[in-house]
Order: sequence, then C-alpha cells, then structure tokens
Amino acid sequence: MKVSFEDAIKSLQDLIKINSVQAPATENAPFGEGNVKALEYSLNLLNEFGFRTKNGRNFYGYGDIGNDDLPLFGILAHLDVVPISPTWQHDPFGGEIEDGYLYGRGTLDDKGPFIAALYACAQLLNEGYKPTKRIRFILGCNEESGWKCMDEYASNEEMPLEGFSPDADFPVINCEKGVVYHKVTVPKPQIIQYIKSGERANVVPDKAEAKVDIIEGLEDRAVSLGAIVTKEDNCLTIITKGISAHGSTPHKGENALTKLFEILSPYDNTINTIYRAFEYNNGKGMALDISDDKSGSLTLNFGVCALNNNALDVTVDIRYPLSITMDQITDIFKNHFSAINGIVERGAYHLPLYVAKYDPLIIALLGAYNDITGTKGEAITIGGGTYARVLPKGVAFGPVFPNGESRVHGDDERISLKDFAKTIEIYKEAIKRLCF
Repeated sequence: MKVSFEDAIKSLQDLIKINSVQAPATENAPFGEGNVKALEYSLNLLNEFGFRTKNGRNFYGYGDIGNDDLPLFGILAHLDVVPISPTWQHDPFGGEIEDGYLYGRGTLDDKGPFIAALYACAQLLNEGYKPTKRIRFILGCNEESGWKCMDEYASNEEMPLEGFSPDADFPVINCEKGVVYHKVTVPKPQIIQYIKSGERANVVPDKAEAKVDIIEGLEDRAVSLGAIVTKEDNCLTIITKGISAHGSTPHKGENALTKLFEILSPYDNTINTIYRAFEYNNGKGMALDISDDKSGSLTLNFGVCALNNNALDVTVDIRYPLSITMDQITDIFKNHFSAINGIVERGAYHLPLYVAKYDPLIIALLGAYNDITGTKGEAITIGGGTYARVLPKGVAFGPVFPNGESRVHGDDERISLKDFAKTIEIYKEAIKRLCF
C-alpha cells in the first residue's frame, strides 16, 4: 500500500467527494446513506493498510493494528459533516485543489485530520516500526448531531484507556468546555407570520428570514440595519445575512438571526426578551458572562429559530467553563423566560474535559508538536467538543494551527496542502512517541 503524501491527498479527495451530511435514517443506515458510504470507504482504507476492521451496524467502525494483548490506544475521528450553505464558491464535495488549498466539507472537520493521522501511522508501519500498543482508529458518523455513534460504541466495544481526537487545534488541548443545548418554546409573537433561520445549533446562522405584519417604521428600520426588505399586500419579508462559523466560536461569525431579532425587538415584548437574552455571544444578556483561569469564558450561539404550529422555537448552543454547571445554566434559562411563558428544554450535552498539563499524554503530544514545528507552544482550552470526552483520558490534538485560518462549519472549508503535510508529520511523531 502506498503511503506517500500524494496518496494521502488522493484518499482525502475521495473521502471528501462522499456527501456525509446526516440524512434521514433508512434500513441499515442510521444516519443516512452518505454516512454509510463514508464509513465503508474508510474501513476499506484501514483494511488496505493492514488494520483489522469492524463495522458497528453503520453507527461506527474501527480498525486495529498491533497484538491483541497490548494496551489499547485510541485515535477517534468522525466522518459526518455539517450542512452546506448556498454561498459556497467551490464544490463542497469536489475535493478541488486551487492555489495550494484543498477545498471541501470535512477537509478540517474531520475527514482531513483522520486521513492525516492514518497516513502518519501507515508510514511508521511501512518503515518497519512495531507497535508497543494496540492502536485503534475509531470512526463515528453522528458527531455533529448528537453522538449516538459513540453511545453505541461505548455500549458494545472496548474503550481505550487513553488517546486523542484529531478534531480541533494545535498545539494540544487539555481542556474542553462543557457543551449544552437549550431549546426555548414561547407562544407565537402576533406580528410574525413566518420565520426561519439555522439548521444546526452549533453553526452560526448566515441567513435569517421572516414575514411580519406591516408596522409603521419597521421597513425603514430594517433597511437602516442592513436587511433586505420586500413588501407585499399584507406583510413585509425581511432577510438578514451574516457569516457562518462554528458554534463554539460565535465571535468569528456574524449571526444573521441576532440581526433579525434586533430589527423586530421594538415591536414585540416576546421578541425583545429573546433578543436581549441572546444579544451577546458571551451570555451577558442573561448574566452568564462568566469565566475561570482553567477553562476560559462562556460562549453562546443563537443557532436555530422556527415556527412550530402556534409556537416559536429557538435553540442555543452554550459552551461553559468549569466554574458553572449545566444545571445552574438551565435554572437561569427557566427563570429568565418564565416572564414570557417560555418552556425550556435541555437538549444534548457533554460534560467538560480536563487533563492536567503535566500529564504524560499532554507532554508527549506537546513535545511532538513543538519539536516538529520548532516552537514552544502550550496546552490550550477550547469551546469545541470532541470525541476525546468519551475516553477515560483523552485530549484533542490538531489540525488547526495557532493563528491559522479556520473555515470549520463555514463556507469554502479548506486546508492548505502545506499544513496538511505538516499535520501528517506531527501526527507521525506523536504516534511514534506514544505507540511505537
């Protein structure tokens, strides 16, 4: 099996070309047919490199290398990707290369890092190194929408005692904030006839649209705040545009839904209450602007809004530090929205992750990164949630470099070929130190 950099690029392009946005379940495809194809492709690739593979009913799959009596080390990645907006300039499933960049959904999150880690391991095996641990690549198909894949894995398979997830940032991440979604349901505001924005709470929405009653001054206000407005006989259609970004870093995008609620806020108390609560992406509007030294500041992404029968549903993604619990957050939500008869439901969540900076796992990964890059990086905290949380001891490791461009969950997601090559090199050194 060839293990050159050109082969790695080709494998990544082939995987990118498989549309693995989660789709409705069908028989033997719990997350849609595209996810099945991505998993089958990846398991076949692992098998070609000599890994012993298993498909867990298309919820997950894994590949092992090394003797069965060796301790198990996990490398956990996901094959599903978030949806595509219509504003992409490149084919999101084309695997196009232009000006030194490879474009496509999943190049950074998380198909590219999986391919980089796999080829790093394959190169070590090709060079004759013998594993001192049993290395297991664990592949999930539902990371972006609930982690049912990892629930299924944990219920049926051996869990590695330690490992890493190539699904975040370099140098190495020793702390991940807690993640918790909340849905707030309120009676439909009278002025709204239609409203829709966002598909996933963990993506900053780049478009929001509403049809509302004609109210004196509203059209002028909407236009002055940058909205697109069209007038019909009995309503105004207001469209706001923003810039998408990962929900864990809402400050890197522009929230179109927040803009829409700002426009409408003077005309309805319910809308105004919601807007004031989610106006700031640090939680300030609900007195949730808290932080601590270990895990940083809370973030809030106003991600989804839609009418459901005669009610308005909004969903937010919160990444919270170690100094507050999700129970406390839920209580704050319930107290805040009781004034407008809001019903609060806590949705998917992941508890915080923390591994001490002096732990041998951190030391090995950070040492590999610093030696390959010639830098003196330190362990960091992120708001993103990775599969590292399912391990007794796990951390996230790469692929986004400090101060590097990240279009994760955004338009025209891409990875530079130079960074892709460096990522393989870093993973190779890290896996060598930990498993060979």
